[in-house]
Amino acid sequence: MQIKSIFRTLAASAALIVTAAAFAHTPLKSSSPAADSIVTQVSAVEVEFNAPVRLVRLQVMQGVVEIPTEFAVNPQPAASYKIPAANVPAGQISVKWAAIGADGHTLTDTFSFTVDPNAAAAAEI
Repeated sequence: MQIKSIFRTLAASAALIVTAAAFAHTPLKSSSPAADSIVTQVSAVEVEFNAPVRLVRLQVMQGVVEIPTEFAVNPQPAASYKIPAANVPAGQISVKWAAIGADGHTLTDTFSFTVDPNAAAAAEI
């Protein structure tokens, strides 16, 4: 009986640790353009997190070519960022980002969208 009790306690402790670790990180809440969306043009990339983070990298890419943006690392944490990005060309675009959460862990991810200047006309047909 004591061994079963010890295993139950260990299992419950492990579950709490995994749950705490999951909530310790601050994932991306939303983006504009939204992931997997089709837009006619882009003048900025916006990212919003569930809590303040330090955004330390944001790259707008078309294939292996980086599109210039006005991204600069801000030492103050924020929950949302708007990065001006003029001249984003038509085609498949990916955004690679990295942020440091309040717990000190670095989060990285990528999302993609498509720029199609003719998307609005195609939707009207």
